[in-house]
Amino acid sequence: MESGMLSDIQNAKTIEYAIAAAFLVLFVPFWRYVAPPLAKRRVAARAADSLGEWFHIPDGIRLHPGHAWAVPASGNEVLVGIDDFARAFVGPVHRVEAPPPGAVVRQGEPAWTLVGDGGRLTITSPVTGVVTAKRDGEDLEDVSKDPYGKGWLLRVRAIDLARDTRHLLSGSAARAWMEDAGQRLRETLAPGLGPALADGGVALHGYAAELPADLRRSVAREFFFDDGERR
Repeated sequence: MESGMLSDIQNAKTIEYAIAAAFLVLFVPFWRYVAPPLAKRRVAARAADSLGEWFHIPDGIRLHPGHAWAVPASGNEVLVGIDDFARAFVGPVHRVEAPPPGAVVRQGEPAWTLVGDGGRLTITSPVTGVVTAKRDGEDLEDVSKDPYGKGWLLRVRAIDLARDTRHLLSGSAARAWMEDAGQRLRETLAPGLGPALADGGVALHGYAAELPADLRRSVAREFFFDDGERR
């Protein structure tokens, strides 16, 4: 009986991940199509609206919709980490629960969990491959101070990097997408935090710690595909 229930739960979770993966596969090409006109509209909007940008993404970064990034390291290996959006949410990182070398991570599936001032946050992998190295737990300050550089979390030997790259955002498409995510976050947080975080200022580092529990879970689920199972 218990074995049957466990099997049903595992099958249901497999279906959920498959649906999420299919969504991400379709989302990136769609966003690349709408990003150029959207970026133009955003420029016009900024001219009439004094809202500043909360989050940034440098050139050369390949961004996953779950707020993880990948950059080539050597050969078919890539470095992966969190973007500025995730960094602001979780705040100073106290612990990283990451898979060990030899483990397999899959694009769009939960890969590691950050524990910081803002609580726990599980991030999906931007690529599929085998972990060859992970961040040492003694130098976690870099995750907050330099999330796109020294703050990398995993080194992964990609199985098919060309395929994975097709489902990642870069350049103007990535920046337009990040700006849109920031705007949606402003609209989501405004009811709970008032104008302090919705007036165009910079998002507080570790702002998740200031959110009511239900709002924090909602943000984690909507923006990071984190359903809270691993918290």
